[in-house]
Amino acid sequence: MRMTRREFNVLTAGTLLSSLSSMENAAAATMDPSDSSAALPWYRTIKRIGQTNFNEHDGDSQNVEKWADFWASAKVQAVALSVSGPVAFYPSKVPYFHHSIYLKGRDLFGECVRAAKKRGIYVYGRMSPDIQWTDPKLLEANPLWFRRNDDGSLQQPAPDIAYTCIFSDHYAKQQPAIIRELNANYEIDGVYMNGWPTMQTCYCENCRRIGDPHSQQYHQALMDKAVELILLYKATVLEKSPNNFYSCNLGGGLKESGMDQWRLTRDASWYTADNQSRSAVVAPVWQDAQQVKFARALMGDRSVAAVSASYGRSGKISWRQATDTSAEPSFRMAQTAAAGGIIWYHWLGLEQGFKDDRRWQAPARDFLSWHAKNDAHFHNKRSLASVAVVVSPRSLNLYKAPYSEDRTDHLEGFYAALVEARIPFDFVHEQDIDQEHLSQYAVLILPNIALMSDAQAAAIRQYAERGGSVLATFQTGLFDETGSARKDFALGDIFGIHKAGEPTQAGESAHQAMGGIHLQSIRQRGALTEGFEETTWIAGPVWRQPIKPSPDAVMTFIKPYPVYPPEAVYQREPPSDIPALMSREVGNSRLVYMAGDVDSSFWRLDNMDLGRQMSNAMRWLLKGNNAVDVEGDGLMEVIGWETQRGFAVHLLNYNGANAFRGHMRKPVALTAQKVRIKLPSEKKIRQASLLHAGTTIAFQQTANHVSLTVPKVEMYEVVALEI
Repeated sequence: MRMTRREFNVLTAGTLLSSLSSMENAAAATMDPSDSSAALPWYRTIKRIGQTNFNEHDGDSQNVEKWADFWASAKVQAVALSVSGPVAFYPSKVPYFHHSIYLKGRDLFGECVRAAKKRGIYVYGRMSPDIQWTDPKLLEANPLWFRRNDDGSLQQPAPDIAYTCIFSDHYAKQQPAIIRELNANYEIDGVYMNGWPTMQTCYCENCRRIGDPHSQQYHQALMDKAVELILLYKATVLEKSPNNFYSCNLGGGLKESGMDQWRLTRDASWYTADNQSRSAVVAPVWQDAQQVKFARALMGDRSVAAVSASYGRSGKISWRQATDTSAEPSFRMAQTAAAGGIIWYHWLGLEQGFKDDRRWQAPARDFLSWHAKNDAHFHNKRSLASVAVVVSPRSLNLYKAPYSEDRTDHLEGFYAALVEARIPFDFVHEQDIDQEHLSQYAVLILPNIALMSDAQAAAIRQYAERGGSVLATFQTGLFDETGSARKDFALGDIFGIHKAGEPTQAGESAHQAMGGIHLQSIRQRGALTEGFEETTWIAGPVWRQPIKPSPDAVMTFIKPYPVYPPEAVYQREPPSDIPALMSREVGNSRLVYMAGDVDSSFWRLDNMDLGRQMSNAMRWLLKGNNAVDVEGDGLMEVIGWETQRGFAVHLLNYNGANAFRGHMRKPVALTAQKVRIKLPSEKKIRQASLLHAGTTIAFQQTANHVSLTVPKVEMYEVVALEI
């Protein structure tokens, strides 16, 4: 029997925000203040999730027991289970909630819930409010549920399905009604909502009243509505149990798509990074580790899960029902684990995944069961990184850059340089630039943090006064937090720099055939010029920010000159006195400023001089305070943690065929790697193990220093030290 409209409206009523507060207080009251995992909600302690996303035809599938047996064999602790999108997989009584035509009264969702629970697996519902079945009766009764184009037509990703508008009752009433129905009828442990919030462009009547969908006014209204709905949904979910969780889909990675993720995550208990595979063919091999680090910068010690797809994808092309047989899916799971996230492995299709194409199963079973066997070493207490890289969404979204390339390239460049130098590092969000968050790091990197408030500048200045070392590039601090230009650098006093003009691009003059480039002339020799002993100049960046001459200049710019024809390739003038690289020591603090876009130029152009220049600077700033040093051949990301068991050093091997073309086909094993770990305090190490190899390993300990040699690193190795 279907629910009446009156019953539907009653179902969506309630004092939700007060309910949210009381539920969270109740949950907090049940927690032991100690660091015991038993005191935490279930979602704060799990590390492995499986998902088989249903399609409508799965309503006819008889593979429920196979599905549950598989995920149990893979040792997952929770499963994401399809509730809705445009299709219901249970006999819902909520009006206008389209049932799969293959269900025929069956409760597929309920069958799966019971099967998973029987095997001790948590279950949370997967909803997708961004799309809805375009039933003619629904269109007539609730036309404002749907996004419209400027001509009034529906925005449709598929036949009979359309995108929904965030300002409609589809979000405000329909979704809470579905959640309450789930709460009432099933033993679910939470809800995840796919597909929103998003920066929609809609011309429905509601949206036209708000304003131009491309305007700041509309953008602000979207943000306000998203926050309102997140609180509404979270409160509704928690009506079931204070230990349940709610999560929306915030994408993942450095690009925020215009949404203020900081604001959206202030009350979040869980972050879903749903960048399931590399977003571009040429995306970096470390993309998954990067997005988990970014999510952790937003969430702190709250739950972060990263979704790894098992199906084939290359950029914008997806083969969603054909398995990706490269090492990429397994490697993304390894990156998630290493960076401190919850692994979430995903396949599409219940029938297809257990009958037609079963190749996706073995990688999940192999990696996740291995992870479960070593679970105790993946519960982290704190990072061992000595370096923090500031992430500034304002500087990505509001910065009026002089170039047209991607503003994230500055961050990408430093990520690449730190990986090559094997220096462990964390991201710190710009909103966390304060003494509490900065004091745990020896070095702070500001990769063209162009927008900076006075308060942030004061916090960084205080950090340097207390002995912290700082590296900044290009236009860092030349704009305030609103994007308005400053007359001079916000941190000019600590670096000893003053603005002397607007940024210039090498090779921009018409007479410079094929484009000239900035070179950097070496003025002072030392640690910052290590490896450049056989040259008086090195390659330079594409853009430079002019600053006034200074005796602290380690390098200065050489004025660009033609690169063709060969007869014209020579300097017309002596090297200038315009600084390219500045360094100074003040007390215990070391300070480096790079006047060019060295970081983004390194990322775009892959010039070895620029990479070495950056790694030299970072090692000089560290002063030997790197907590983990790994010496050996190969490109490797190193991540270190203090864990509940002791310590863990994660070694991610980025060497393999096609690694930088969208898929790690098969890693090339690396030979002996010498590992030296500086423990934060002198603790006796009882045993050292290699988790992937499955063996113990000999080690030497002197006070708080531990050294050992890892004989081989295949795709991924974890050095686990037990105290």
